[in-house]
Order: sequence, then C-alpha cells, then structure tokens
Amino acid sequence: MAPLDPVRFQRLVDFLNQSGGVGKCLPYPDMTPIPIGFNDFAKKDFKGVEAEWSDVCPAYALGLVSVGSYDLPQDDSEMEILWDELGGNSTKLWPEVRDIVMRSWAWLDAHHPSVETGES
Repeated sequence: MAPLDPVRFQRLVDFLNQSGGVGKCLPYPDMTPIPIGFNDFAKKDFKGVEAEWSDVCPAYALGLVSVGSYDLPQDDSEMEILWDELGGNSTKLWPEVRDIVMRSWAWLDAHHPSVETGES
C-alpha cells in the first residue's frame, strides 16, 4: 500500500465537507464558482453569528454572487430587493444579514481568491 499523500487527502476532506458549504445555498446550481477558502471563511464567520446556518448561508451566497459576475447594487434598498429575490428559504430580513454580506465582500476583496474547479 502506497503512503498517504497529505495534499490529496486534504483535497478529499475539503471536497467531502463542501456538501454543506455555500454552494448549496446559491439561488441556482453552479450559478458561480466558489473561490478557494470562501467556504472556510463562511464556516468561521458563522460561528460568531447567532442564527441557524440555513438562515445565513444564503447571505454568504448573496455576497459571493453580488461581487462575482454581477454589478454591486448601489444602495441598501437595491440590496434588500436582491435579498428578497435570492435569499432562498431564509427567515432573516435584509438588515439582519447585511453585515454578513459586507463581511463576505471584504473577504473576497482582500483575498482575490482563485476559483476551485468542479465545485458547485
């Protein structure tokens, strides 16, 4: 038996853990690729949020799609409309998830992450 390659093992672990990641909260499957490290950011950031993952995961997804291939809305009222359309089954209102979206934008801006291939 060949020795275990730690890099390949970590990739497998990361792939298996993505099943509950932000990709599952995108409004449409494969709407945008998930940057490397974004799921880890969302999981760590979520630990400081007093809400259920199902209520805030769409906020991380909204942060991703609104900074990705779409133009950023110009103001809070436009973001609220976007949240109403793309917030999925979240029970949270825009003011409750606004900070999550803004932290997602800040993370994406700071990391300029490369995109993982094959992740939804």
